[in-house]
Amino acid sequence: MKHNIPRLIILFTMMFTAAGAKAQNADKIHAEEGLFNHLSVGLSTGLAGAGVDVVMPVHKLVTVRAGLSGWDIGDVKFKAINTATEITQMQMVEEDAVKRSQMVDKVELAVMPNFWNFFLLAEVHPFNKQPFYFSAGLFAGSQNFVHFRNTNEGALGFLYDANQKVEDYNRAYRTNYPPIGLKFGDYVFTADENGNIDVRMKTNAVKPYLGIGFGQHLAKTHRVSLAVDAGLMFWGTPKFVLNNEKEIKSSGKNSGISSTLSWLKAWPNLQIRVAYKIF
Repeated sequence: MKHNIPRLIILFTMMFTAAGAKAQNADKIHAEEGLFNHLSVGLSTGLAGAGVDVVMPVHKLVTVRAGLSGWDIGDVKFKAINTATEITQMQMVEEDAVKRSQMVDKVELAVMPNFWNFFLLAEVHPFNKQPFYFSAGLFAGSQNFVHFRNTNEGALGFLYDANQKVEDYNRAYRTNYPPIGLKFGDYVFTADENGNIDVRMKTNAVKPYLGIGFGQHLAKTHRVSLAVDAGLMFWGTPKFVLNNEKEIKSSGKNSGISSTLSWLKAWPNLQIRVAYKIF
């Protein structure tokens, strides 16, 4: 879907530019109150990504805004520590698979942010002559906020083999040695049978939204309007999952990323929107 977003934005822009040119032939901009009697198209940017939307009035104090927003900012690469290098138990160090895994201390991972959502918001303007409003509605779309994957495709078979040995040892001797993989704060990302790290930070697909704003989405006396919106997108408690949907449990140590995620039940959104009134 991400490859179609620029095309959609261009299509929207062409459509609304043509409609706007036709509307400019009118003698004045009509600003009377009514149901679905005005339409504006907007472009926005903010912490929920860049987006395109349309706004129409459904009441003299209520407008409805619908659109699409998100981001795809490219890969962010970093080196993650191989936890096999921290093993000191002699019975484990003697295993050939563990020995091989200890020869590499760090592995490059790529973080791939890719977060797109459709949204439908109702915006209540309680003060008729003041550009202040409350907004509420839903965002729906991506569950994967970010995606972690090794940059050297299929090259982490040694981590998979070593982790299998640890799991076999824990089952046979009823021990509780931690998994072998790449450390991310207080989490360990294990490799799959294909020799890859494939981990997603997962949230809810449907995300209720509450916010406040200042400005106009439907200009009273001009074609162009500006609005600033701040709010929270409630996406549940984020969790790290493997490609088989198995949740990765935190060790509860080191960076405290798990404690951060436990209270990060909502994503903040600060958005600036520029709109053009079609009619």
